[in-house]
Amino acid sequence: MQLTDVGFLSHLIAAIGFAALAISVIAQRSANGANIWLVIAALTTAAWAGDFVLAARFGGLYVALLSPAETLRTAAWIGFLVALLRTSWQLDTRLSSSFVIASAIGFVTAIQLGIDLVDFARAGMSLHARPIVAALFAVSRLTVAISGLVLIHNLYVNAEPGSRTGIRLLCVGLAGFFGYDLNLYTLEFLLGAASADLFNIRGAVDVLTVPLLLLSAREAWVARVQVSRRVVFHTLSMSIIGGYLIAMALLAYGLRLVGGDWGRLLQITFLFATIILGAVVGLLPRFRAMLRVQIAKNFFAYRYDYRVEWLRFIATVSGIDAAQGRLPERVVEAVATVVDSPGGALFVPGDDGDFDVLAKWHWRGFAGGPVAADGDLATFLGQRQRIVDLDELRDGRGDYGDLAVPAWAAGDRGAWLIVPLLHLDALRGFIVIERTLARRTLNWEDFELLRTLGRQSASYIAEASTQAELDEAGKFDEFNRRFAFIMHDIKNLVSQLSLVARNAERHADNPAFRADMVATLQGSVGKMNDLLARLAQRTTGRAENGEAVDITQLLADVVSAKSRQHGALTLHAVGAQHFVTGDPVRLEALFGHLIQNAIDASAADAPIRVDLRHEAATAVVDITDHGSGMSPAFIRNQLFKPFKSTKSGGFGIGAYEAREIARATGGHLDVASREGQGTVFTIRLPLAMLISTGRQDAAEPSQRMNA
Repeated sequence: MQLTDVGFLSHLIAAIGFAALAISVIAQRSANGANIWLVIAALTTAAWAGDFVLAARFGGLYVALLSPAETLRTAAWIGFLVALLRTSWQLDTRLSSSFVIASAIGFVTAIQLGIDLVDFARAGMSLHARPIVAALFAVSRLTVAISGLVLIHNLYVNAEPGSRTGIRLLCVGLAGFFGYDLNLYTLEFLLGAASADLFNIRGAVDVLTVPLLLLSAREAWVARVQVSRRVVFHTLSMSIIGGYLIAMALLAYGLRLVGGDWGRLLQITFLFATIILGAVVGLLPRFRAMLRVQIAKNFFAYRYDYRVEWLRFIATVSGIDAAQGRLPERVVEAVATVVDSPGGALFVPGDDGDFDVLAKWHWRGFAGGPVAADGDLATFLGQRQRIVDLDELRDGRGDYGDLAVPAWAAGDRGAWLIVPLLHLDALRGFIVIERTLARRTLNWEDFELLRTLGRQSASYIAEASTQAELDEAGKFDEFNRRFAFIMHDIKNLVSQLSLVARNAERHADNPAFRADMVATLQGSVGKMNDLLARLAQRTTGRAENGEAVDITQLLADVVSAKSRQHGALTLHAVGAQHFVTGDPVRLEALFGHLIQNAIDASAADAPIRVDLRHEAATAVVDITDHGSGMSPAFIRNQLFKPFKSTKSGGFGIGAYEAREIARATGGHLDVASREGQGTVFTIRLPLAMLISTGRQDAAEPSQRMNA
């Protein structure tokens, strides 16, 4: 390899830069293992760069030392990574992927150093001159570079979020070393010789990482590194991919050697085909599932990362992903995916008590059928509260007593597990889980986790079922409440019609009375139809109409109708029209209830006055009587309580409904009363518009139907 002046200058800068890095770290006076290894790696790199400078000027022995110096430089940086990661290995409880990779790198580095030492001892008979040895040596360099990048990835992902700022700079700097080497030796392997330009400029490229390494040199490196199953999965995946590519590259190199003129074509075709094949295999769900099983078996004392599994379960059941469907499907998915199952089905009790399929998640098995609530399977799940492994049951293994294989499971080998859903020790259903993509043997940890998730799923299902029942009960409650209000209004209409019927015996011959009676009957029929419409409106869930209502005219109509019962009822209104937004039928009921209460509480000749005025943007209606009055305790504790009444045969909901109507219209209802002196109900409603001012007093209605 030709050493140029560019190489001399770039490596001189590298020697100075890494020597300064070592001095800076030493000046921190921190004796932890990571910083010691950083000093060693920096000094080794400075020595390698210095040897390059000497080789470019003097040649000879210094050239022979370039390869061993590079091997030691790379080994020192691997040692630094190992020092950072060693606290996460915990080899006394489990085998770490980082430890395995570091051990493999140590073995490969030892082989490289051995070849370098043999070359140094036999300067005239260099092993590097042999094509096979040169290719293998380049592959070993590639192996170390790829493994170094894997360790860097492992280091970054394992770091706590709070320490990633420093770790990020460190990883970028180290990735500069190994990434450049990977590119350099990949080209050397494919082209048969290294690029002279890349080889000479490497020192300047490496020294660019010194500021990053200097800024990231902190004592908290080691303490903040931890391990996770996800990291191990990605680490092994990258390692397998790297090893696969290296193996395929070696085979491609062999094809080029034996292929003659067709060698290069065969090499390129083979490499492309193997990359496509590797991508296809790597993306297969079965391969990923098998890799997870092997990681759990060989790298960890416990099969599951319970924090990750719990967060995944909650996220799935809670429906964070909007595409996850209804709660029953989400429950099946949350339980099935914990054992890498591709599908499942949920059984819950139906109206007849037997268990039937409520939901399926990617289930490809049987169509499903009812499972008797008093059958062997439901009894076993409810009493024994354990998971049924259908493979064991089919083979006659396991402690299942006299439990027989369900008919649908006997004909479907895809059905694998039955997980009971227990809530308050009662069987609320069960989940049938489909066989996993990768064969796996279940142990106590699998069963404990599935049993726990089954109980949690049962609580979700029980809560959803209870909520559905509450919603249905709420609909009936709303219907009953509306029906009670309507019955109260019908009672008032019946009282009015009864009065008409009594007066008809004495005034039937009076033409004016007959005309008034017809009008009263027509009005009562119209009100009854309105009441039925309101009931249907609530039943179907339709919203009530909101329109501009002239309460001046509405009060006049109500007072006119009620004056037939009480002749001393008068209306006094300020302003020609007062419009509020609301349902005219309900507003009529509001004033009708309160005026009727005033009539019921007053003597036959006692005056009752209805006043209408406006204050700013509010219509104010006062209904004043001089009747029996109410005590403060009664107003506070009973007046607005539904189904509490002091009147014989009363429903006790007139005042309550009046207050609710006022609130629904955006207003409120106040009451002031003294026992033995009378009561004033004040209704305040927001005005929609106000037309005309001045004073208008309504005289007593001329038409009367009371005797």
